[in-house]
Amino acid sequence: MTMKQLVILGGVAAALVVAAVCVSSGAKGTGAKLNGKAIFPKLQISEVARVELGDKLRLVGGDAGWKVETYHNYPADRAKLSENLLKLSELKVGQVARGKKLEKPDTLVLKDASGKEVASLPLGEKHAKWGHGRYATFAGETVLVSDSLDAFGKDGKAWVETKIVDTPWISFNDIAEGVSEADLGFKTGVVAKVTIAGDTNRVATIGNFVKGGSDRYLKLDKSDWVYIVPGYSVDSLLPKPPPEKKDEAKKDDAKKPAEKPEATKSEAKKPEAAKPEAKKPEVKKPEAKPAAKPAAKVESKPVEAPAAKPAKAAK
Repeated sequence: MTMKQLVILGGVAAALVVAAVCVSSGAKGTGAKLNGKAIFPKLQISEVARVELGDKLRLVGGDAGWKVETYHNYPADRAKLSENLLKLSELKVGQVARGKKLEKPDTLVLKDASGKEVASLPLGEKHAKWGHGRYATFAGETVLVSDSLDAFGKDGKAWVETKIVDTPWISFNDIAEGVSEADLGFKTGVVAKVTIAGDTNRVATIGNFVKGGSDRYLKLDKSDWVYIVPGYSVDSLLPKPPPEKKDEAKKDDAKKPAEKPEATKSEAKKPEAAKPEAKKPEVKKPEAKPAAKPAAKVESKPVEAPAAKPAKAAK
């Protein structure tokens, strides 16, 4: 090999070393630059009119408010919605997860009223150890973001307020759809007043039990929503059974034979003592009046005339 060839090979090797160093330092620099960076720095919450997370979650805003398309089109809880959109606006990169690859991530998409996408983020699973972070794909890297975003990943019920009555406290388990009027039982159900948001004149109608369970159907005022609520939560609204009459109870007790207490073993061994005969109550016989004694016979004796005194001699 000539000197010229050696020089050329040396130059190529040096170039490769420099390139490798640049690539390595550039990769490390990219990761370091991402740490603490905002995920959605230009997100305007007021522009968001639709939230989608694959097939799991669809929230839609409109003139009548937000509703959850993936949960019976039920009204969304405005407080929960605002809280979680605020989390997205403040979301940051915690650290770059080198060597981590997301398997089948669900992409979170935010759209405006026209349907235009304003932000998106592929989301993976939560961090197994920390519990307060979540994997995501950002700027071509797998990163661990600063919040676990628990609400994004659950079903639509997590975005609604389940408490529907303040007094008594009633919270629904589910929404009923497609149930026949006969099974609902509202026509013959119990109507009672309840308190909602300080209004004590709201009306609740309690229907039948759900087949095969202890839950019951319930409606509020003239709403079309039919709720499935725990049976115990409406017990205080049901009429109480009439109290049992004392006379009838006594008669029933009198009909029942008296139960003899079982003798203990020690008592069973002892011979039974002869029971004294019960004294019969003495019946007083009317006292017989004594018969009148016959009058005593008076024997008639001859009356003797007194003896005549001797006459005195005349002087």
